[in-house]
Amino acid sequence: MLTKEEVLLLLQQLPEQLKEAETGYYQALSRLEDTKLALHAKECELFSHGLITGKNEQARDAEIWQHTHELRRMLAKTKMTVDQYRVDYDYAKNKLENTQLIAQLLLQLD
Repeated sequence: MLTKEEVLLLLQQLPEQLKEAETGYYQALSRLEDTKLALHAKECELFSHGLITGKNEQARDAEIWQHTHELRRMLAKTKMTVDQYRVDYDYAKNKLENTQLIAQLLLQLD
């Protein structure tokens, strides 16, 4: 069981932790959008330079993959990073909400 002092300390610390988690999440989302844009730009470049000549979608996808597999790998990693930051943000938010509830209950007991 948390003491009142521990609850007060958490109530002071958790908003800053939540802010940091939220900042990290939005920075990761920004990197994800940058990576998507870079991939799209690369694909446009490939088409505009005539490097993609496949007769069907499968052939074109194979040609594109040769030139974009690193960007696609980076995109997958960035998506995982966004997901992790979202988990961290949700955890901090839930912890703050729970601590606020505990503080309210402790006040009612007094």
